[in-house]
Amino acid sequence: MKIARIEVRFVEAELDQPFGWSQRWTNTRSVVVLKVFTDDGVIGWGETYGSSETVAVIASIARLAIGENPENISQIWHKIHRATFQSHMYTGAAVMAASAIDTALHDIVGKSTGKPVAEVMGGRLHDSISVYATGLYYVDNYALKPHLEEAAGYVEQGFTGMKMKVGALTLKEDAARVRATREAIGADVRLMFDANESYDPSSALTFANMVADQDITWFEEPCASRDFVANKMVQEKSPIPISGGESLSTRWEFAPRLAERTFDIIQPDICGVGGPSEMHRVGLMAQAFGIKFNPHFWGTGISFAAALHSLALQPIGQINQTNIPYQNESVLEFDQTPHPVRENLTTPFFTQSNSRVEVPTAPGLGIDVDEDVLERFTNGEIFIVDTAVNSQPFF
Repeated sequence: MKIARIEVRFVEAELDQPFGWSQRWTNTRSVVVLKVFTDDGVIGWGETYGSSETVAVIASIARLAIGENPENISQIWHKIHRATFQSHMYTGAAVMAASAIDTALHDIVGKSTGKPVAEVMGGRLHDSISVYATGLYYVDNYALKPHLEEAAGYVEQGFTGMKMKVGALTLKEDAARVRATREAIGADVRLMFDANESYDPSSALTFANMVADQDITWFEEPCASRDFVANKMVQEKSPIPISGGESLSTRWEFAPRLAERTFDIIQPDICGVGGPSEMHRVGLMAQAFGIKFNPHFWGTGISFAAALHSLALQPIGQINQTNIPYQNESVLEFDQTPHPVRENLTTPFFTQSNSRVEVPTAPGLGIDVDEDVLERFTNGEIFIVDTAVNSQPFF
């Protein structure tokens, strides 16, 4: 079996209502989708982040997989790594391509062997994954009422935790929103907030102390994501645990952050860390360092399925007779914000029960992609790489 063809496309949908966070507002949601064909007809799906401008570069890197046996997942991952490696870092598009290809290869191997990806990766430790709701972005010119209604809705749906946005308003205004949210959801539901890199260390610590009495499970990305000195300063002095790492890629970027305890909780994203293979490696590293591992997610059912399978292999954080989400068991972000692509692209459409999602048991990722939906949301040219093309990247 050989990889014969790869299609790469930018997929984007407009929103009925924009929403915002500390950095900006958006009225679209988008992903980059890879469809990988083998010469015997098996198709694997991968997903990553990017833009209409980066699709061509992702496709150029995908050429490295053409002609390879998809069963050699580690070989192909390291082939891409060697071709794009410099100073223990990827260029942005290269790790995006590697992440999507790695996901698609796991899907192919699972389908060709009749095994779910978790079994391909070595066998699951968990049949379901604990999740929390991500939403509570700024809407309606920062109105509080729809925010509180959304938070109450997550409680009614059975979520045991949720994450809100801070950082776009004054410290006093955002602190009031945190207190109002805690009152709306009650004392028994976990509450986290994400500043999306909006603060300097002094402001971050001031804010953390302003809301420390609200029983906050973590404070996400207080400072610029790669300002590790600033994040470490906050981590050392904050009364709330500090999390981050969604924009970091590969074990080499996480290694010093783990060794230095820059964050109390790390949050790699399967679309950017290097796919299921690398997310699993980073998860084991986090366990070895005694740092919590709660991955980020903001894509569609393709990457969510991949994250579920990867987390199915994640051991609990300590030797313990009981798995306790947030304490010693990883929790996965479960995006609830509007996303027309996510809401229509894959079957099944993932749902939670008691704040857990079942790990798929069907072969491969365990999902089907609606290609009519894929075509409807494709924005721009579809880049095709096949055996007729030189396998060297052209960047």
